[in-house]
Amino acid sequence: MESSQWLQGGPFLEVSFLLELKEAKTKGIQDIINKLSKVTNKIEIVDKNIDEIIDFFERGYTYDEEDPESICLHSLKLRLYVYLSKKRKTTLQIEKVSSNALMVNFWFFGSLFDAPEWDQIGIKEDEITDFTDFLMELFSVYKYKVGGIAIEEDILDLFDCNETYPNECYCYEKVSPDHFLQEPSHFINIVWNEKYKQINHIPYNHKRFDREGILIKTGSFND
Repeated sequence: MESSQWLQGGPFLEVSFLLELKEAKTKGIQDIINKLSKVTNKIEIVDKNIDEIIDFFERGYTYDEEDPESICLHSLKLRLYVYLSKKRKTTLQIEKVSSNALMVNFWFFGSLFDAPEWDQIGIKEDEITDFTDFLMELFSVYKYKVGGIAIEEDILDLFDCNETYPNECYCYEKVSPDHFLQEPSHFINIVWNEKYKQINHIPYNHKRFDREGILIKTGSFND
């Protein structure tokens, strides 16, 4: 999966989460973008043609224009600056992954080393807590079902499914801790919303926060 040219090189650290698609696609996307201003971390949108980008998401596009049976993709990317302990270039990716689920994914340059030729700063080991705090802050704003932090992996990796999206195996109700807590994980941290299912046994270090959130430490930055 490639990020836009706003970010170059790699690897990329992905902070992603799953939202239910309850309304018309356009309103759902507008709400996600509008709520960026409610996040404690300052988020600066670089793109100016946001309405056009949302309209493109609404219309969608076919994966293969020459195939009348080709699936229709609904996808967008926005260029951002996210202010953690440092100002970081970020790509916000939003994908309709099934009939009732959206994946929201923040891409960051994930190397240990800076890339000044691309104006990209790396991530030092002690800075990973910035991203953990960001994941938790996103939970407080969006109340997502499940979210996570990983290198070159997004939240769809927690489903018991290996299909290309959009696919109904990525329906909102089909992600469950019964599966992803029992499988090997590439994630550094996972946040689960206990509104959807209480978890009694968690085989990892964890802590509860914001009433219904559980932060589960499933790995480390250098794994």
